[in-house]
Amino acid sequence: MDDRVVQTFTSPDGNERILIVQRPDGRYSYRRQWLWGIITNHPDSPARDLNYERVGEWAPLGPYLGFYDCAETAKWEALGRIEWLSATLNPN
Repeated sequence: MDDRVVQTFTSPDGNERILIVQRPDGRYSYRRQWLWGIITNHPDSPARDLNYERVGEWAPLGPYLGFYDCAETAKWEALGRIEWLSATLNPN
């Protein structure tokens, strides 16, 4: 069984997205994903270790970032750790 995507947030520049997922074990997490050829050298991006690119397509998902009891908790944890997401959802 694969992850079930609960919610997706895309960065303002469209180069990255955060997926709130329900894992196969029923717990929740969030994962980062980048477009090929844009930010594939980020330490959390699995695309940095691959030798090919598909520019304009989404690279493989990054690792699970935390394990939570519900999707809302995963979302709030992502908000606290990813600057663009926090700025997008909580503009001041």
